[in-house]
Amino acid sequence: MNPLETRLQHLERILAISHELVSNRSLADILQQIIHAATALTDCETASILLVDESTSVLRFIAATLHQDRLIQFPVPIENSIAGAAFASAQPILTNTPQTDARYYSPIAEMLNYPARSLLAVPLKFQDRQIGVLEAENKKEGREFDAGDAQALTALAVQAAIAIENARQVVQYKQLAQSEQSQHQWADALRQASAALNSTLDYDQVIDRILEQVGQVILSDTSNVMMIEAGDIARVFRGRGYDRFGTADTLTATTLNIAAADSLQTMRATRQPLIIPDVTQDPTWIHTRPEHAWIRSYIGAPILIADQVVGFLNVNNARLNAYDRTDAERLQTFACHAAIAIENARLYQQAQQEIAERIKAEAELRRHRDHLEEIVKERTAELQRLAITDPLTGVFNRRHLFILGEQALEQARRYHHSLAALLIDLDHFKQINDQYGHASGDQALKKSAECLQQNLRAADILGRYGGEEFVVLMPETDLATARQAAARLCEGIRALRIETERGPLHFTASIGVVAMDHTRDATIDTLIQRADRAMYTAKQAGRNRVFSEPVTDL
Repeated sequence: MNPLETRLQHLERILAISHELVSNRSLADILQQIIHAATALTDCETASILLVDESTSVLRFIAATLHQDRLIQFPVPIENSIAGAAFASAQPILTNTPQTDARYYSPIAEMLNYPARSLLAVPLKFQDRQIGVLEAENKKEGREFDAGDAQALTALAVQAAIAIENARQVVQYKQLAQSEQSQHQWADALRQASAALNSTLDYDQVIDRILEQVGQVILSDTSNVMMIEAGDIARVFRGRGYDRFGTADTLTATTLNIAAADSLQTMRATRQPLIIPDVTQDPTWIHTRPEHAWIRSYIGAPILIADQVVGFLNVNNARLNAYDRTDAERLQTFACHAAIAIENARLYQQAQQEIAERIKAEAELRRHRDHLEEIVKERTAELQRLAITDPLTGVFNRRHLFILGEQALEQARRYHHSLAALLIDLDHFKQINDQYGHASGDQALKKSAECLQQNLRAADILGRYGGEEFVVLMPETDLATARQAAARLCEGIRALRIETERGPLHFTASIGVVAMDHTRDATIDTLIQRADRAMYTAKQAGRNRVFSEPVTDL
């Protein structure tokens, strides 16, 4: 799965999670939903939520997937912890070596006997306030956290902070204002609005639902969403309620220069909502169209994405003093939901476009890819072959011979099976080089290797030990069987004939044969040394023969 598809999958998953978070759940259920979502998104072993205790200026665990009963009420200092650093900087912190980080707060690991291998901490921010930290630890199967995990957890943290704060507000409303029915209706309306906003990733549908839901939570005659374009121009992107004034069809042509519109400029500078109780008494108010002269009171809130004001949510009313501070706070909270929905839709649309472009590009490249892959496979196979074979004879080189030999020795030792070794040395090879030339000597080596390969089993391991010496390892073979095989090889080499400028070249070989001794052959090198000694005994006995232990000469 490529990064774009992964990001698209994360967006779809976070959309589903958002829908769950804004459903009618208790704070405890929401916290559990968040930490389980965090472990699923980042594929980690444990996730935790820490909220700031403003009275003591520390972070406290309120939910964790592991050891929650021991972590609750365990204070984590903001000054000397990775979670505290994420909280203080309002930035994600990712470290795959947390125990070497000076900010690592070790008392937690010591208490739980659970050291962190990898750690990812992202701040929980609600509007302009830091409320805590969402933390993931110890990536599964040894994999480390990466930027994709940080991006996914940050996106979840945005949703989580709103859900936590909404749930806390609901709890506060129930505790402090149970008699105020309007507060309950507002919280219920906000949940419904959030669910509606997060039920689609279609950009146009998102904007339409924003305006539809604004009317459900704040009474208005008209509302609109303005998005900032290049050159600090704010353009009405969508509106609701303008049909009755005859301006619905041309509303999207309405623009304002932010520098000339004090209300928009103020909201962008302060990042706070703005109330104008009576626009007729406000010298900065601009009637962009004569048809809208009926407006008497106004409330607006900035739409922030990644700490940048990207637009404005505006509500108008024909009554004077229609809005108060509570309405402003509610509209700003709603604007936070709107920002998330807009950004999710924008990212989803961008990801779809990028995926479509990539698919098109991949279709163009696919014609060449198969051919290139075949070339790579062929070259890789050739490089692998060259890395393990002797360039002259084509049999295994010494290094790979020992690798395979150790494996065969370990297999024989583990299952108490037999293993035989043959060391083959061409007789009087120096005389062959001196009398017939090195080219003929090379031919002798090649012909010998071919002869050996043709007369060995597929399971036998043949390698060039060095110079004119070859080693054969024969798994599942006792000494008597190996000796018979060595006799055939000796006879085969004896029958070889090479035509040279100085006449035909015949040569012979001496072969030492041994069987693995489980009590003294600790390594393949030991076994081969024993075969080497047997081979020298064959040479001393007159060459062109086989010698084995403990059987006497053939």
